[in-house]
Amino acid sequence: MDADPNAAPFGGTWDTEASVSATEDMPPMYSGDGTGDDFDKAMQAKQEASDLKSQGLYDEALVKFNEAIVTAEPSALLLANRAYVLFKLNQYSAAIRDCDEALSKNPDSAKALRIRGECNLKKGKYHNALKDLSAAQTIDFDEEAATMLKEATEKCKEIDAVEVKKKLEEEEKLKKRAADEEARREAEEEARQRSAGGMPGGMPGMGGMPGGMGGMPGMGGMPGGMEGMQGMMAGLMSDPEIAEGMKNPKIQKAFSDLMSGGGPMGLMSNPGKLQELMADPEVGPFLQKFMSKIMGGGAGGGMGMPGMAGAAGGGFGGGGFGDDDSDDEMPDLVD
Repeated sequence: MDADPNAAPFGGTWDTEASVSATEDMPPMYSGDGTGDDFDKAMQAKQEASDLKSQGLYDEALVKFNEAIVTAEPSALLLANRAYVLFKLNQYSAAIRDCDEALSKNPDSAKALRIRGECNLKKGKYHNALKDLSAAQTIDFDEEAATMLKEATEKCKEIDAVEVKKKLEEEEKLKKRAADEEARREAEEEARQRSAGGMPGGMPGMGGMPGGMGGMPGMGGMPGGMEGMQGMMAGLMSDPEIAEGMKNPKIQKAFSDLMSGGGPMGLMSNPGKLQELMADPEVGPFLQKFMSKIMGGGAGGGMGMPGMAGAAGGGFGGGGFGDDDSDDEMPDLVD
């Protein structure tokens, strides 16, 4: 029995928390090989140490425990008893060392596990305390040790919750950093394409064409060859109305079909397709506006339509597509 009824069975009290000593003098350990052991002397010192410990005279008890341990090879129980005294003297690191040595001799020493668990609890090593106290309770249940185990468990939950929160915050920072980097790259790419006169993501359905584009029957060559065509399209795509319209997926699809069919001039040879596009409530108005800008020279060096006088730069002649009356088959493209 402990002399102090308010003390925990393996050191410390439930009301106060002793501070760890700034420096701890490690007590001596047995270093013999067994040939010079004096078991009678060691037994006498151990008995005196136990009596002093029971009286709460821990400093005097430590002296006798030291004598007993160096005189003959100590048992796990003797080391655990000195660890108890060291704990009471707030020498937690020294007490843990004795418990480690005791457990190396007897891994099932519940006393050594409890004392080491409480030392770790005092040192704030709550996960170590939880492990030791849980193991001790499995071997030999103790009511007061159960209270220490509960404290260690609650502390570990608090620590783990903080760690989980910190981990989640770090993950969110990494996700945001990745999203910001992706947005930055997209913005740089869009700015690069705009500075080159193109549309972000490229013009739907329109690839590059090598070389210049020659004249069509009844019309002169387009000024500047393909370079002139590219310049005209770049100018159109920089038009706010055209650029806004091209955001509509349906218009993008129609424009892709138009360009893959030979562009605006190819559409002129397919009145049925033209009527279908013009009848669409979304595509029709945009297409009228697009064609009117081409015919009106909105892109520079405009092109005339069949039956219209050629615009500057060699547009279509009035009979560019023949002299027959084909206007009835063509919808009016001008507002």
